[in-house]
Amino acid sequence: MIRALYSSASAMVAQQQNLDIISNNIANINTVAYKKVRPAFQDALYSAMDARRAPEPVNLQVGNGVRVAATQRHFRHGRLQETGRTLDFAIDGEGFFVLLRPDGTLCYTRDGSFQISTEQVGGVMVNRLVTPQGEYVLDINGQPMEVYNGQEVPVDRFNIAVFPNPEGLEAIGYNRFVETEASGPAMNGYPAVVRQGFLELSNVDLAEEMAQLILAQRAYQLSSRVLQSADEMERLANNLRE
Repeated sequence: MIRALYSSASAMVAQQQNLDIISNNIANINTVAYKKVRPAFQDALYSAMDARRAPEPVNLQVGNGVRVAATQRHFRHGRLQETGRTLDFAIDGEGFFVLLRPDGTLCYTRDGSFQISTEQVGGVMVNRLVTPQGEYVLDINGQPMEVYNGQEVPVDRFNIAVFPNPEGLEAIGYNRFVETEASGPAMNGYPAVVRQGFLELSNVDLAEEMAQLILAQRAYQLSSRVLQSADEMERLANNLRE
């Protein structure tokens, strides 16, 4: 009976984590270039109810619940929306803008809402393309993108990176990702189409998220009922021994 308590409790924990993930997706439905996340569930270890010997059938086994084994980010492209702003850019297809962080490391994003930073380089004032957090947007040569004649940006000069397994990228917030062993190394210079005056919208489908939310709620409720039933049966068994 204790096993039923543990199994149902693990299911409630897993569904609570599922609800947390769904709520985060819904919260970011208007976040530029946000990519939805889905949990990957995995059954827990199994216990043998009856150890049998050959040539008898295999052991009788029972599971010990469920857990969230991983979260999977879906990099399906979001719809492109025209903004008319000359410093907004969207990648039409796969790939990521390459950013240089203040600590000298690289990160990657599909959020193309950029700004201009005016700096003095070698005694000359230059305009460079940066993110709202101050990260440099790199060109195909790995140098900060320069802006000419006010807000003229050569879109064919963006350094677009792709990965063997983008789902393996690590999210660090602010629509940023960093390379991991699971993602594989970045392959720079991908010939993507960059559209100026557009932004990529979130790929979250509200109807799908609401359906997932209802399923998670139902699973949580059923698991709580199993927990209550197991607790009641345990109470009855204790009363019998009295």
